[in-house]
Amino acid sequence: MRIHARKNALTRIAPGLAAALAFTAVASGLLGGGTAQAYEVESGTFAFSGDAGEYISAGQSYAYTDGEGSQDGMSVQGYTTSEGVGTGLGVFVDSADGDTWSLHLEAPWGPSQPLVPGTYTGAKANPAPGEPRIELRGNGRDCLAEGSFTIRSVEFATHGYVKALDASFEQHCPGATESVRGEVRLTNPEPPAETALGLQVAADGMADRDNGRAVVHGTVTCTSPVAVRSYGTVSQTVDGVTVRGSYSTQVACVPGTPTPWTAEATPTGNVPFQRGEATVTARTTGTDPFYGHTITADYSGSLQLARK
Repeated sequence: MRIHARKNALTRIAPGLAAALAFTAVASGLLGGGTAQAYEVESGTFAFSGDAGEYISAGQSYAYTDGEGSQDGMSVQGYTTSEGVGTGLGVFVDSADGDTWSLHLEAPWGPSQPLVPGTYTGAKANPAPGEPRIELRGNGRDCLAEGSFTIRSVEFATHGYVKALDASFEQHCPGATESVRGEVRLTNPEPPAETALGLQVAADGMADRDNGRAVVHGTVTCTSPVAVRSYGTVSQTVDGVTVRGSYSTQVACVPGTPTPWTAEATPTGNVPFQRGEATVTARTTGTDPFYGHTITADYSGSLQLARK
């Protein structure tokens, strides 16, 4: 039996592996909503063993323990509907000696069916509508598995974050009599708050007489370090003609103090921006560094352009 441990940490797994795991979930065709980031498990166990001749396990037993001081990894990823209902999850092992395993457990494929405590029979790696999903694969071996699993307890938090899981499972490859059986238990701390963004556009700007552009500036705020794009549209009426131009700039936002930015809006027509009143509609967007979804902040207001 192989036994492994994992350091006690709440961080995302390596971006390349996270992307691969997300692709695996999306490629299954089962996700009607979102796929959360995969996160290192704070504490947990994952163990399984197969009958002699069973293909996935090669007839061996494996056990992994997530805890302090290990060089091996155990991660979890939640799947949700667009309404935020937790429909399933994936548990992943990436060990120092080269073992790589994934276990997917999902409620029956259908409209917003949550994964809740209970026994799910007739599960398949490639389920039809109304069937649950089970799939243990790894170390270069997989098949169109069939089987069942029991969710003793499961707890989802915001954005598919998995706080706790206690489950057992059994699966076999098509036509095989040999089975692999296992259990997985894990716990994670309370999830961090979603990163919040703020956006301000200063009330004073400049109309550049040389190139006709409007120079605008402002600040962005954030509760976690995050790279964002601040963009918007400046509009002004000049002699009955609407002058409009867009701007966009990248900002490395640092929490604790407003981060300044400056950008130029180029008019779309031949009429340049002039000194006087204008309006701006703006937005800043980024990717939440923990949850991986898009976060935004909006602004609209007036500004006074001076000659540059």
